[in-house]
Amino acid sequence: KNQVEQSPQSLVILEGKNCTLQCNYTVTSFNNLRWYKQDTGKGPATLIIMTFSENTKSNGRYTATLDANTKQSSLHITASQLSDSASYICVVSALWSPGT
Repeated sequence: KNQVEQSPQSLVILEGKNCTLQCNYTVTSFNNLRWYKQDTGKGPATLIIMTFSENTKSNGRYTATLDANTKQSSLHITASQLSDSASYICVVSALWSPGT
């Protein structure tokens, strides 16, 4: 069974501080892992897309890491701003194969 879990469920930090969000998954083969940012009342916006072979990828103050061996990804936010207040979503796109 493919599962994706994120932690922490919620986070409160001081403006200007750094923070890290975690994503654990059980998917064995996947196309990519995506981090989305969803502002209140809006649809999810793509922050970072990572493939299986990528370890680190950045987009401005956002940096995502991926460890395919431990099946974990982290999203680091540097120098947080008020505009970072949002929901962050980790999505793993699994490779489909017959019989799964």
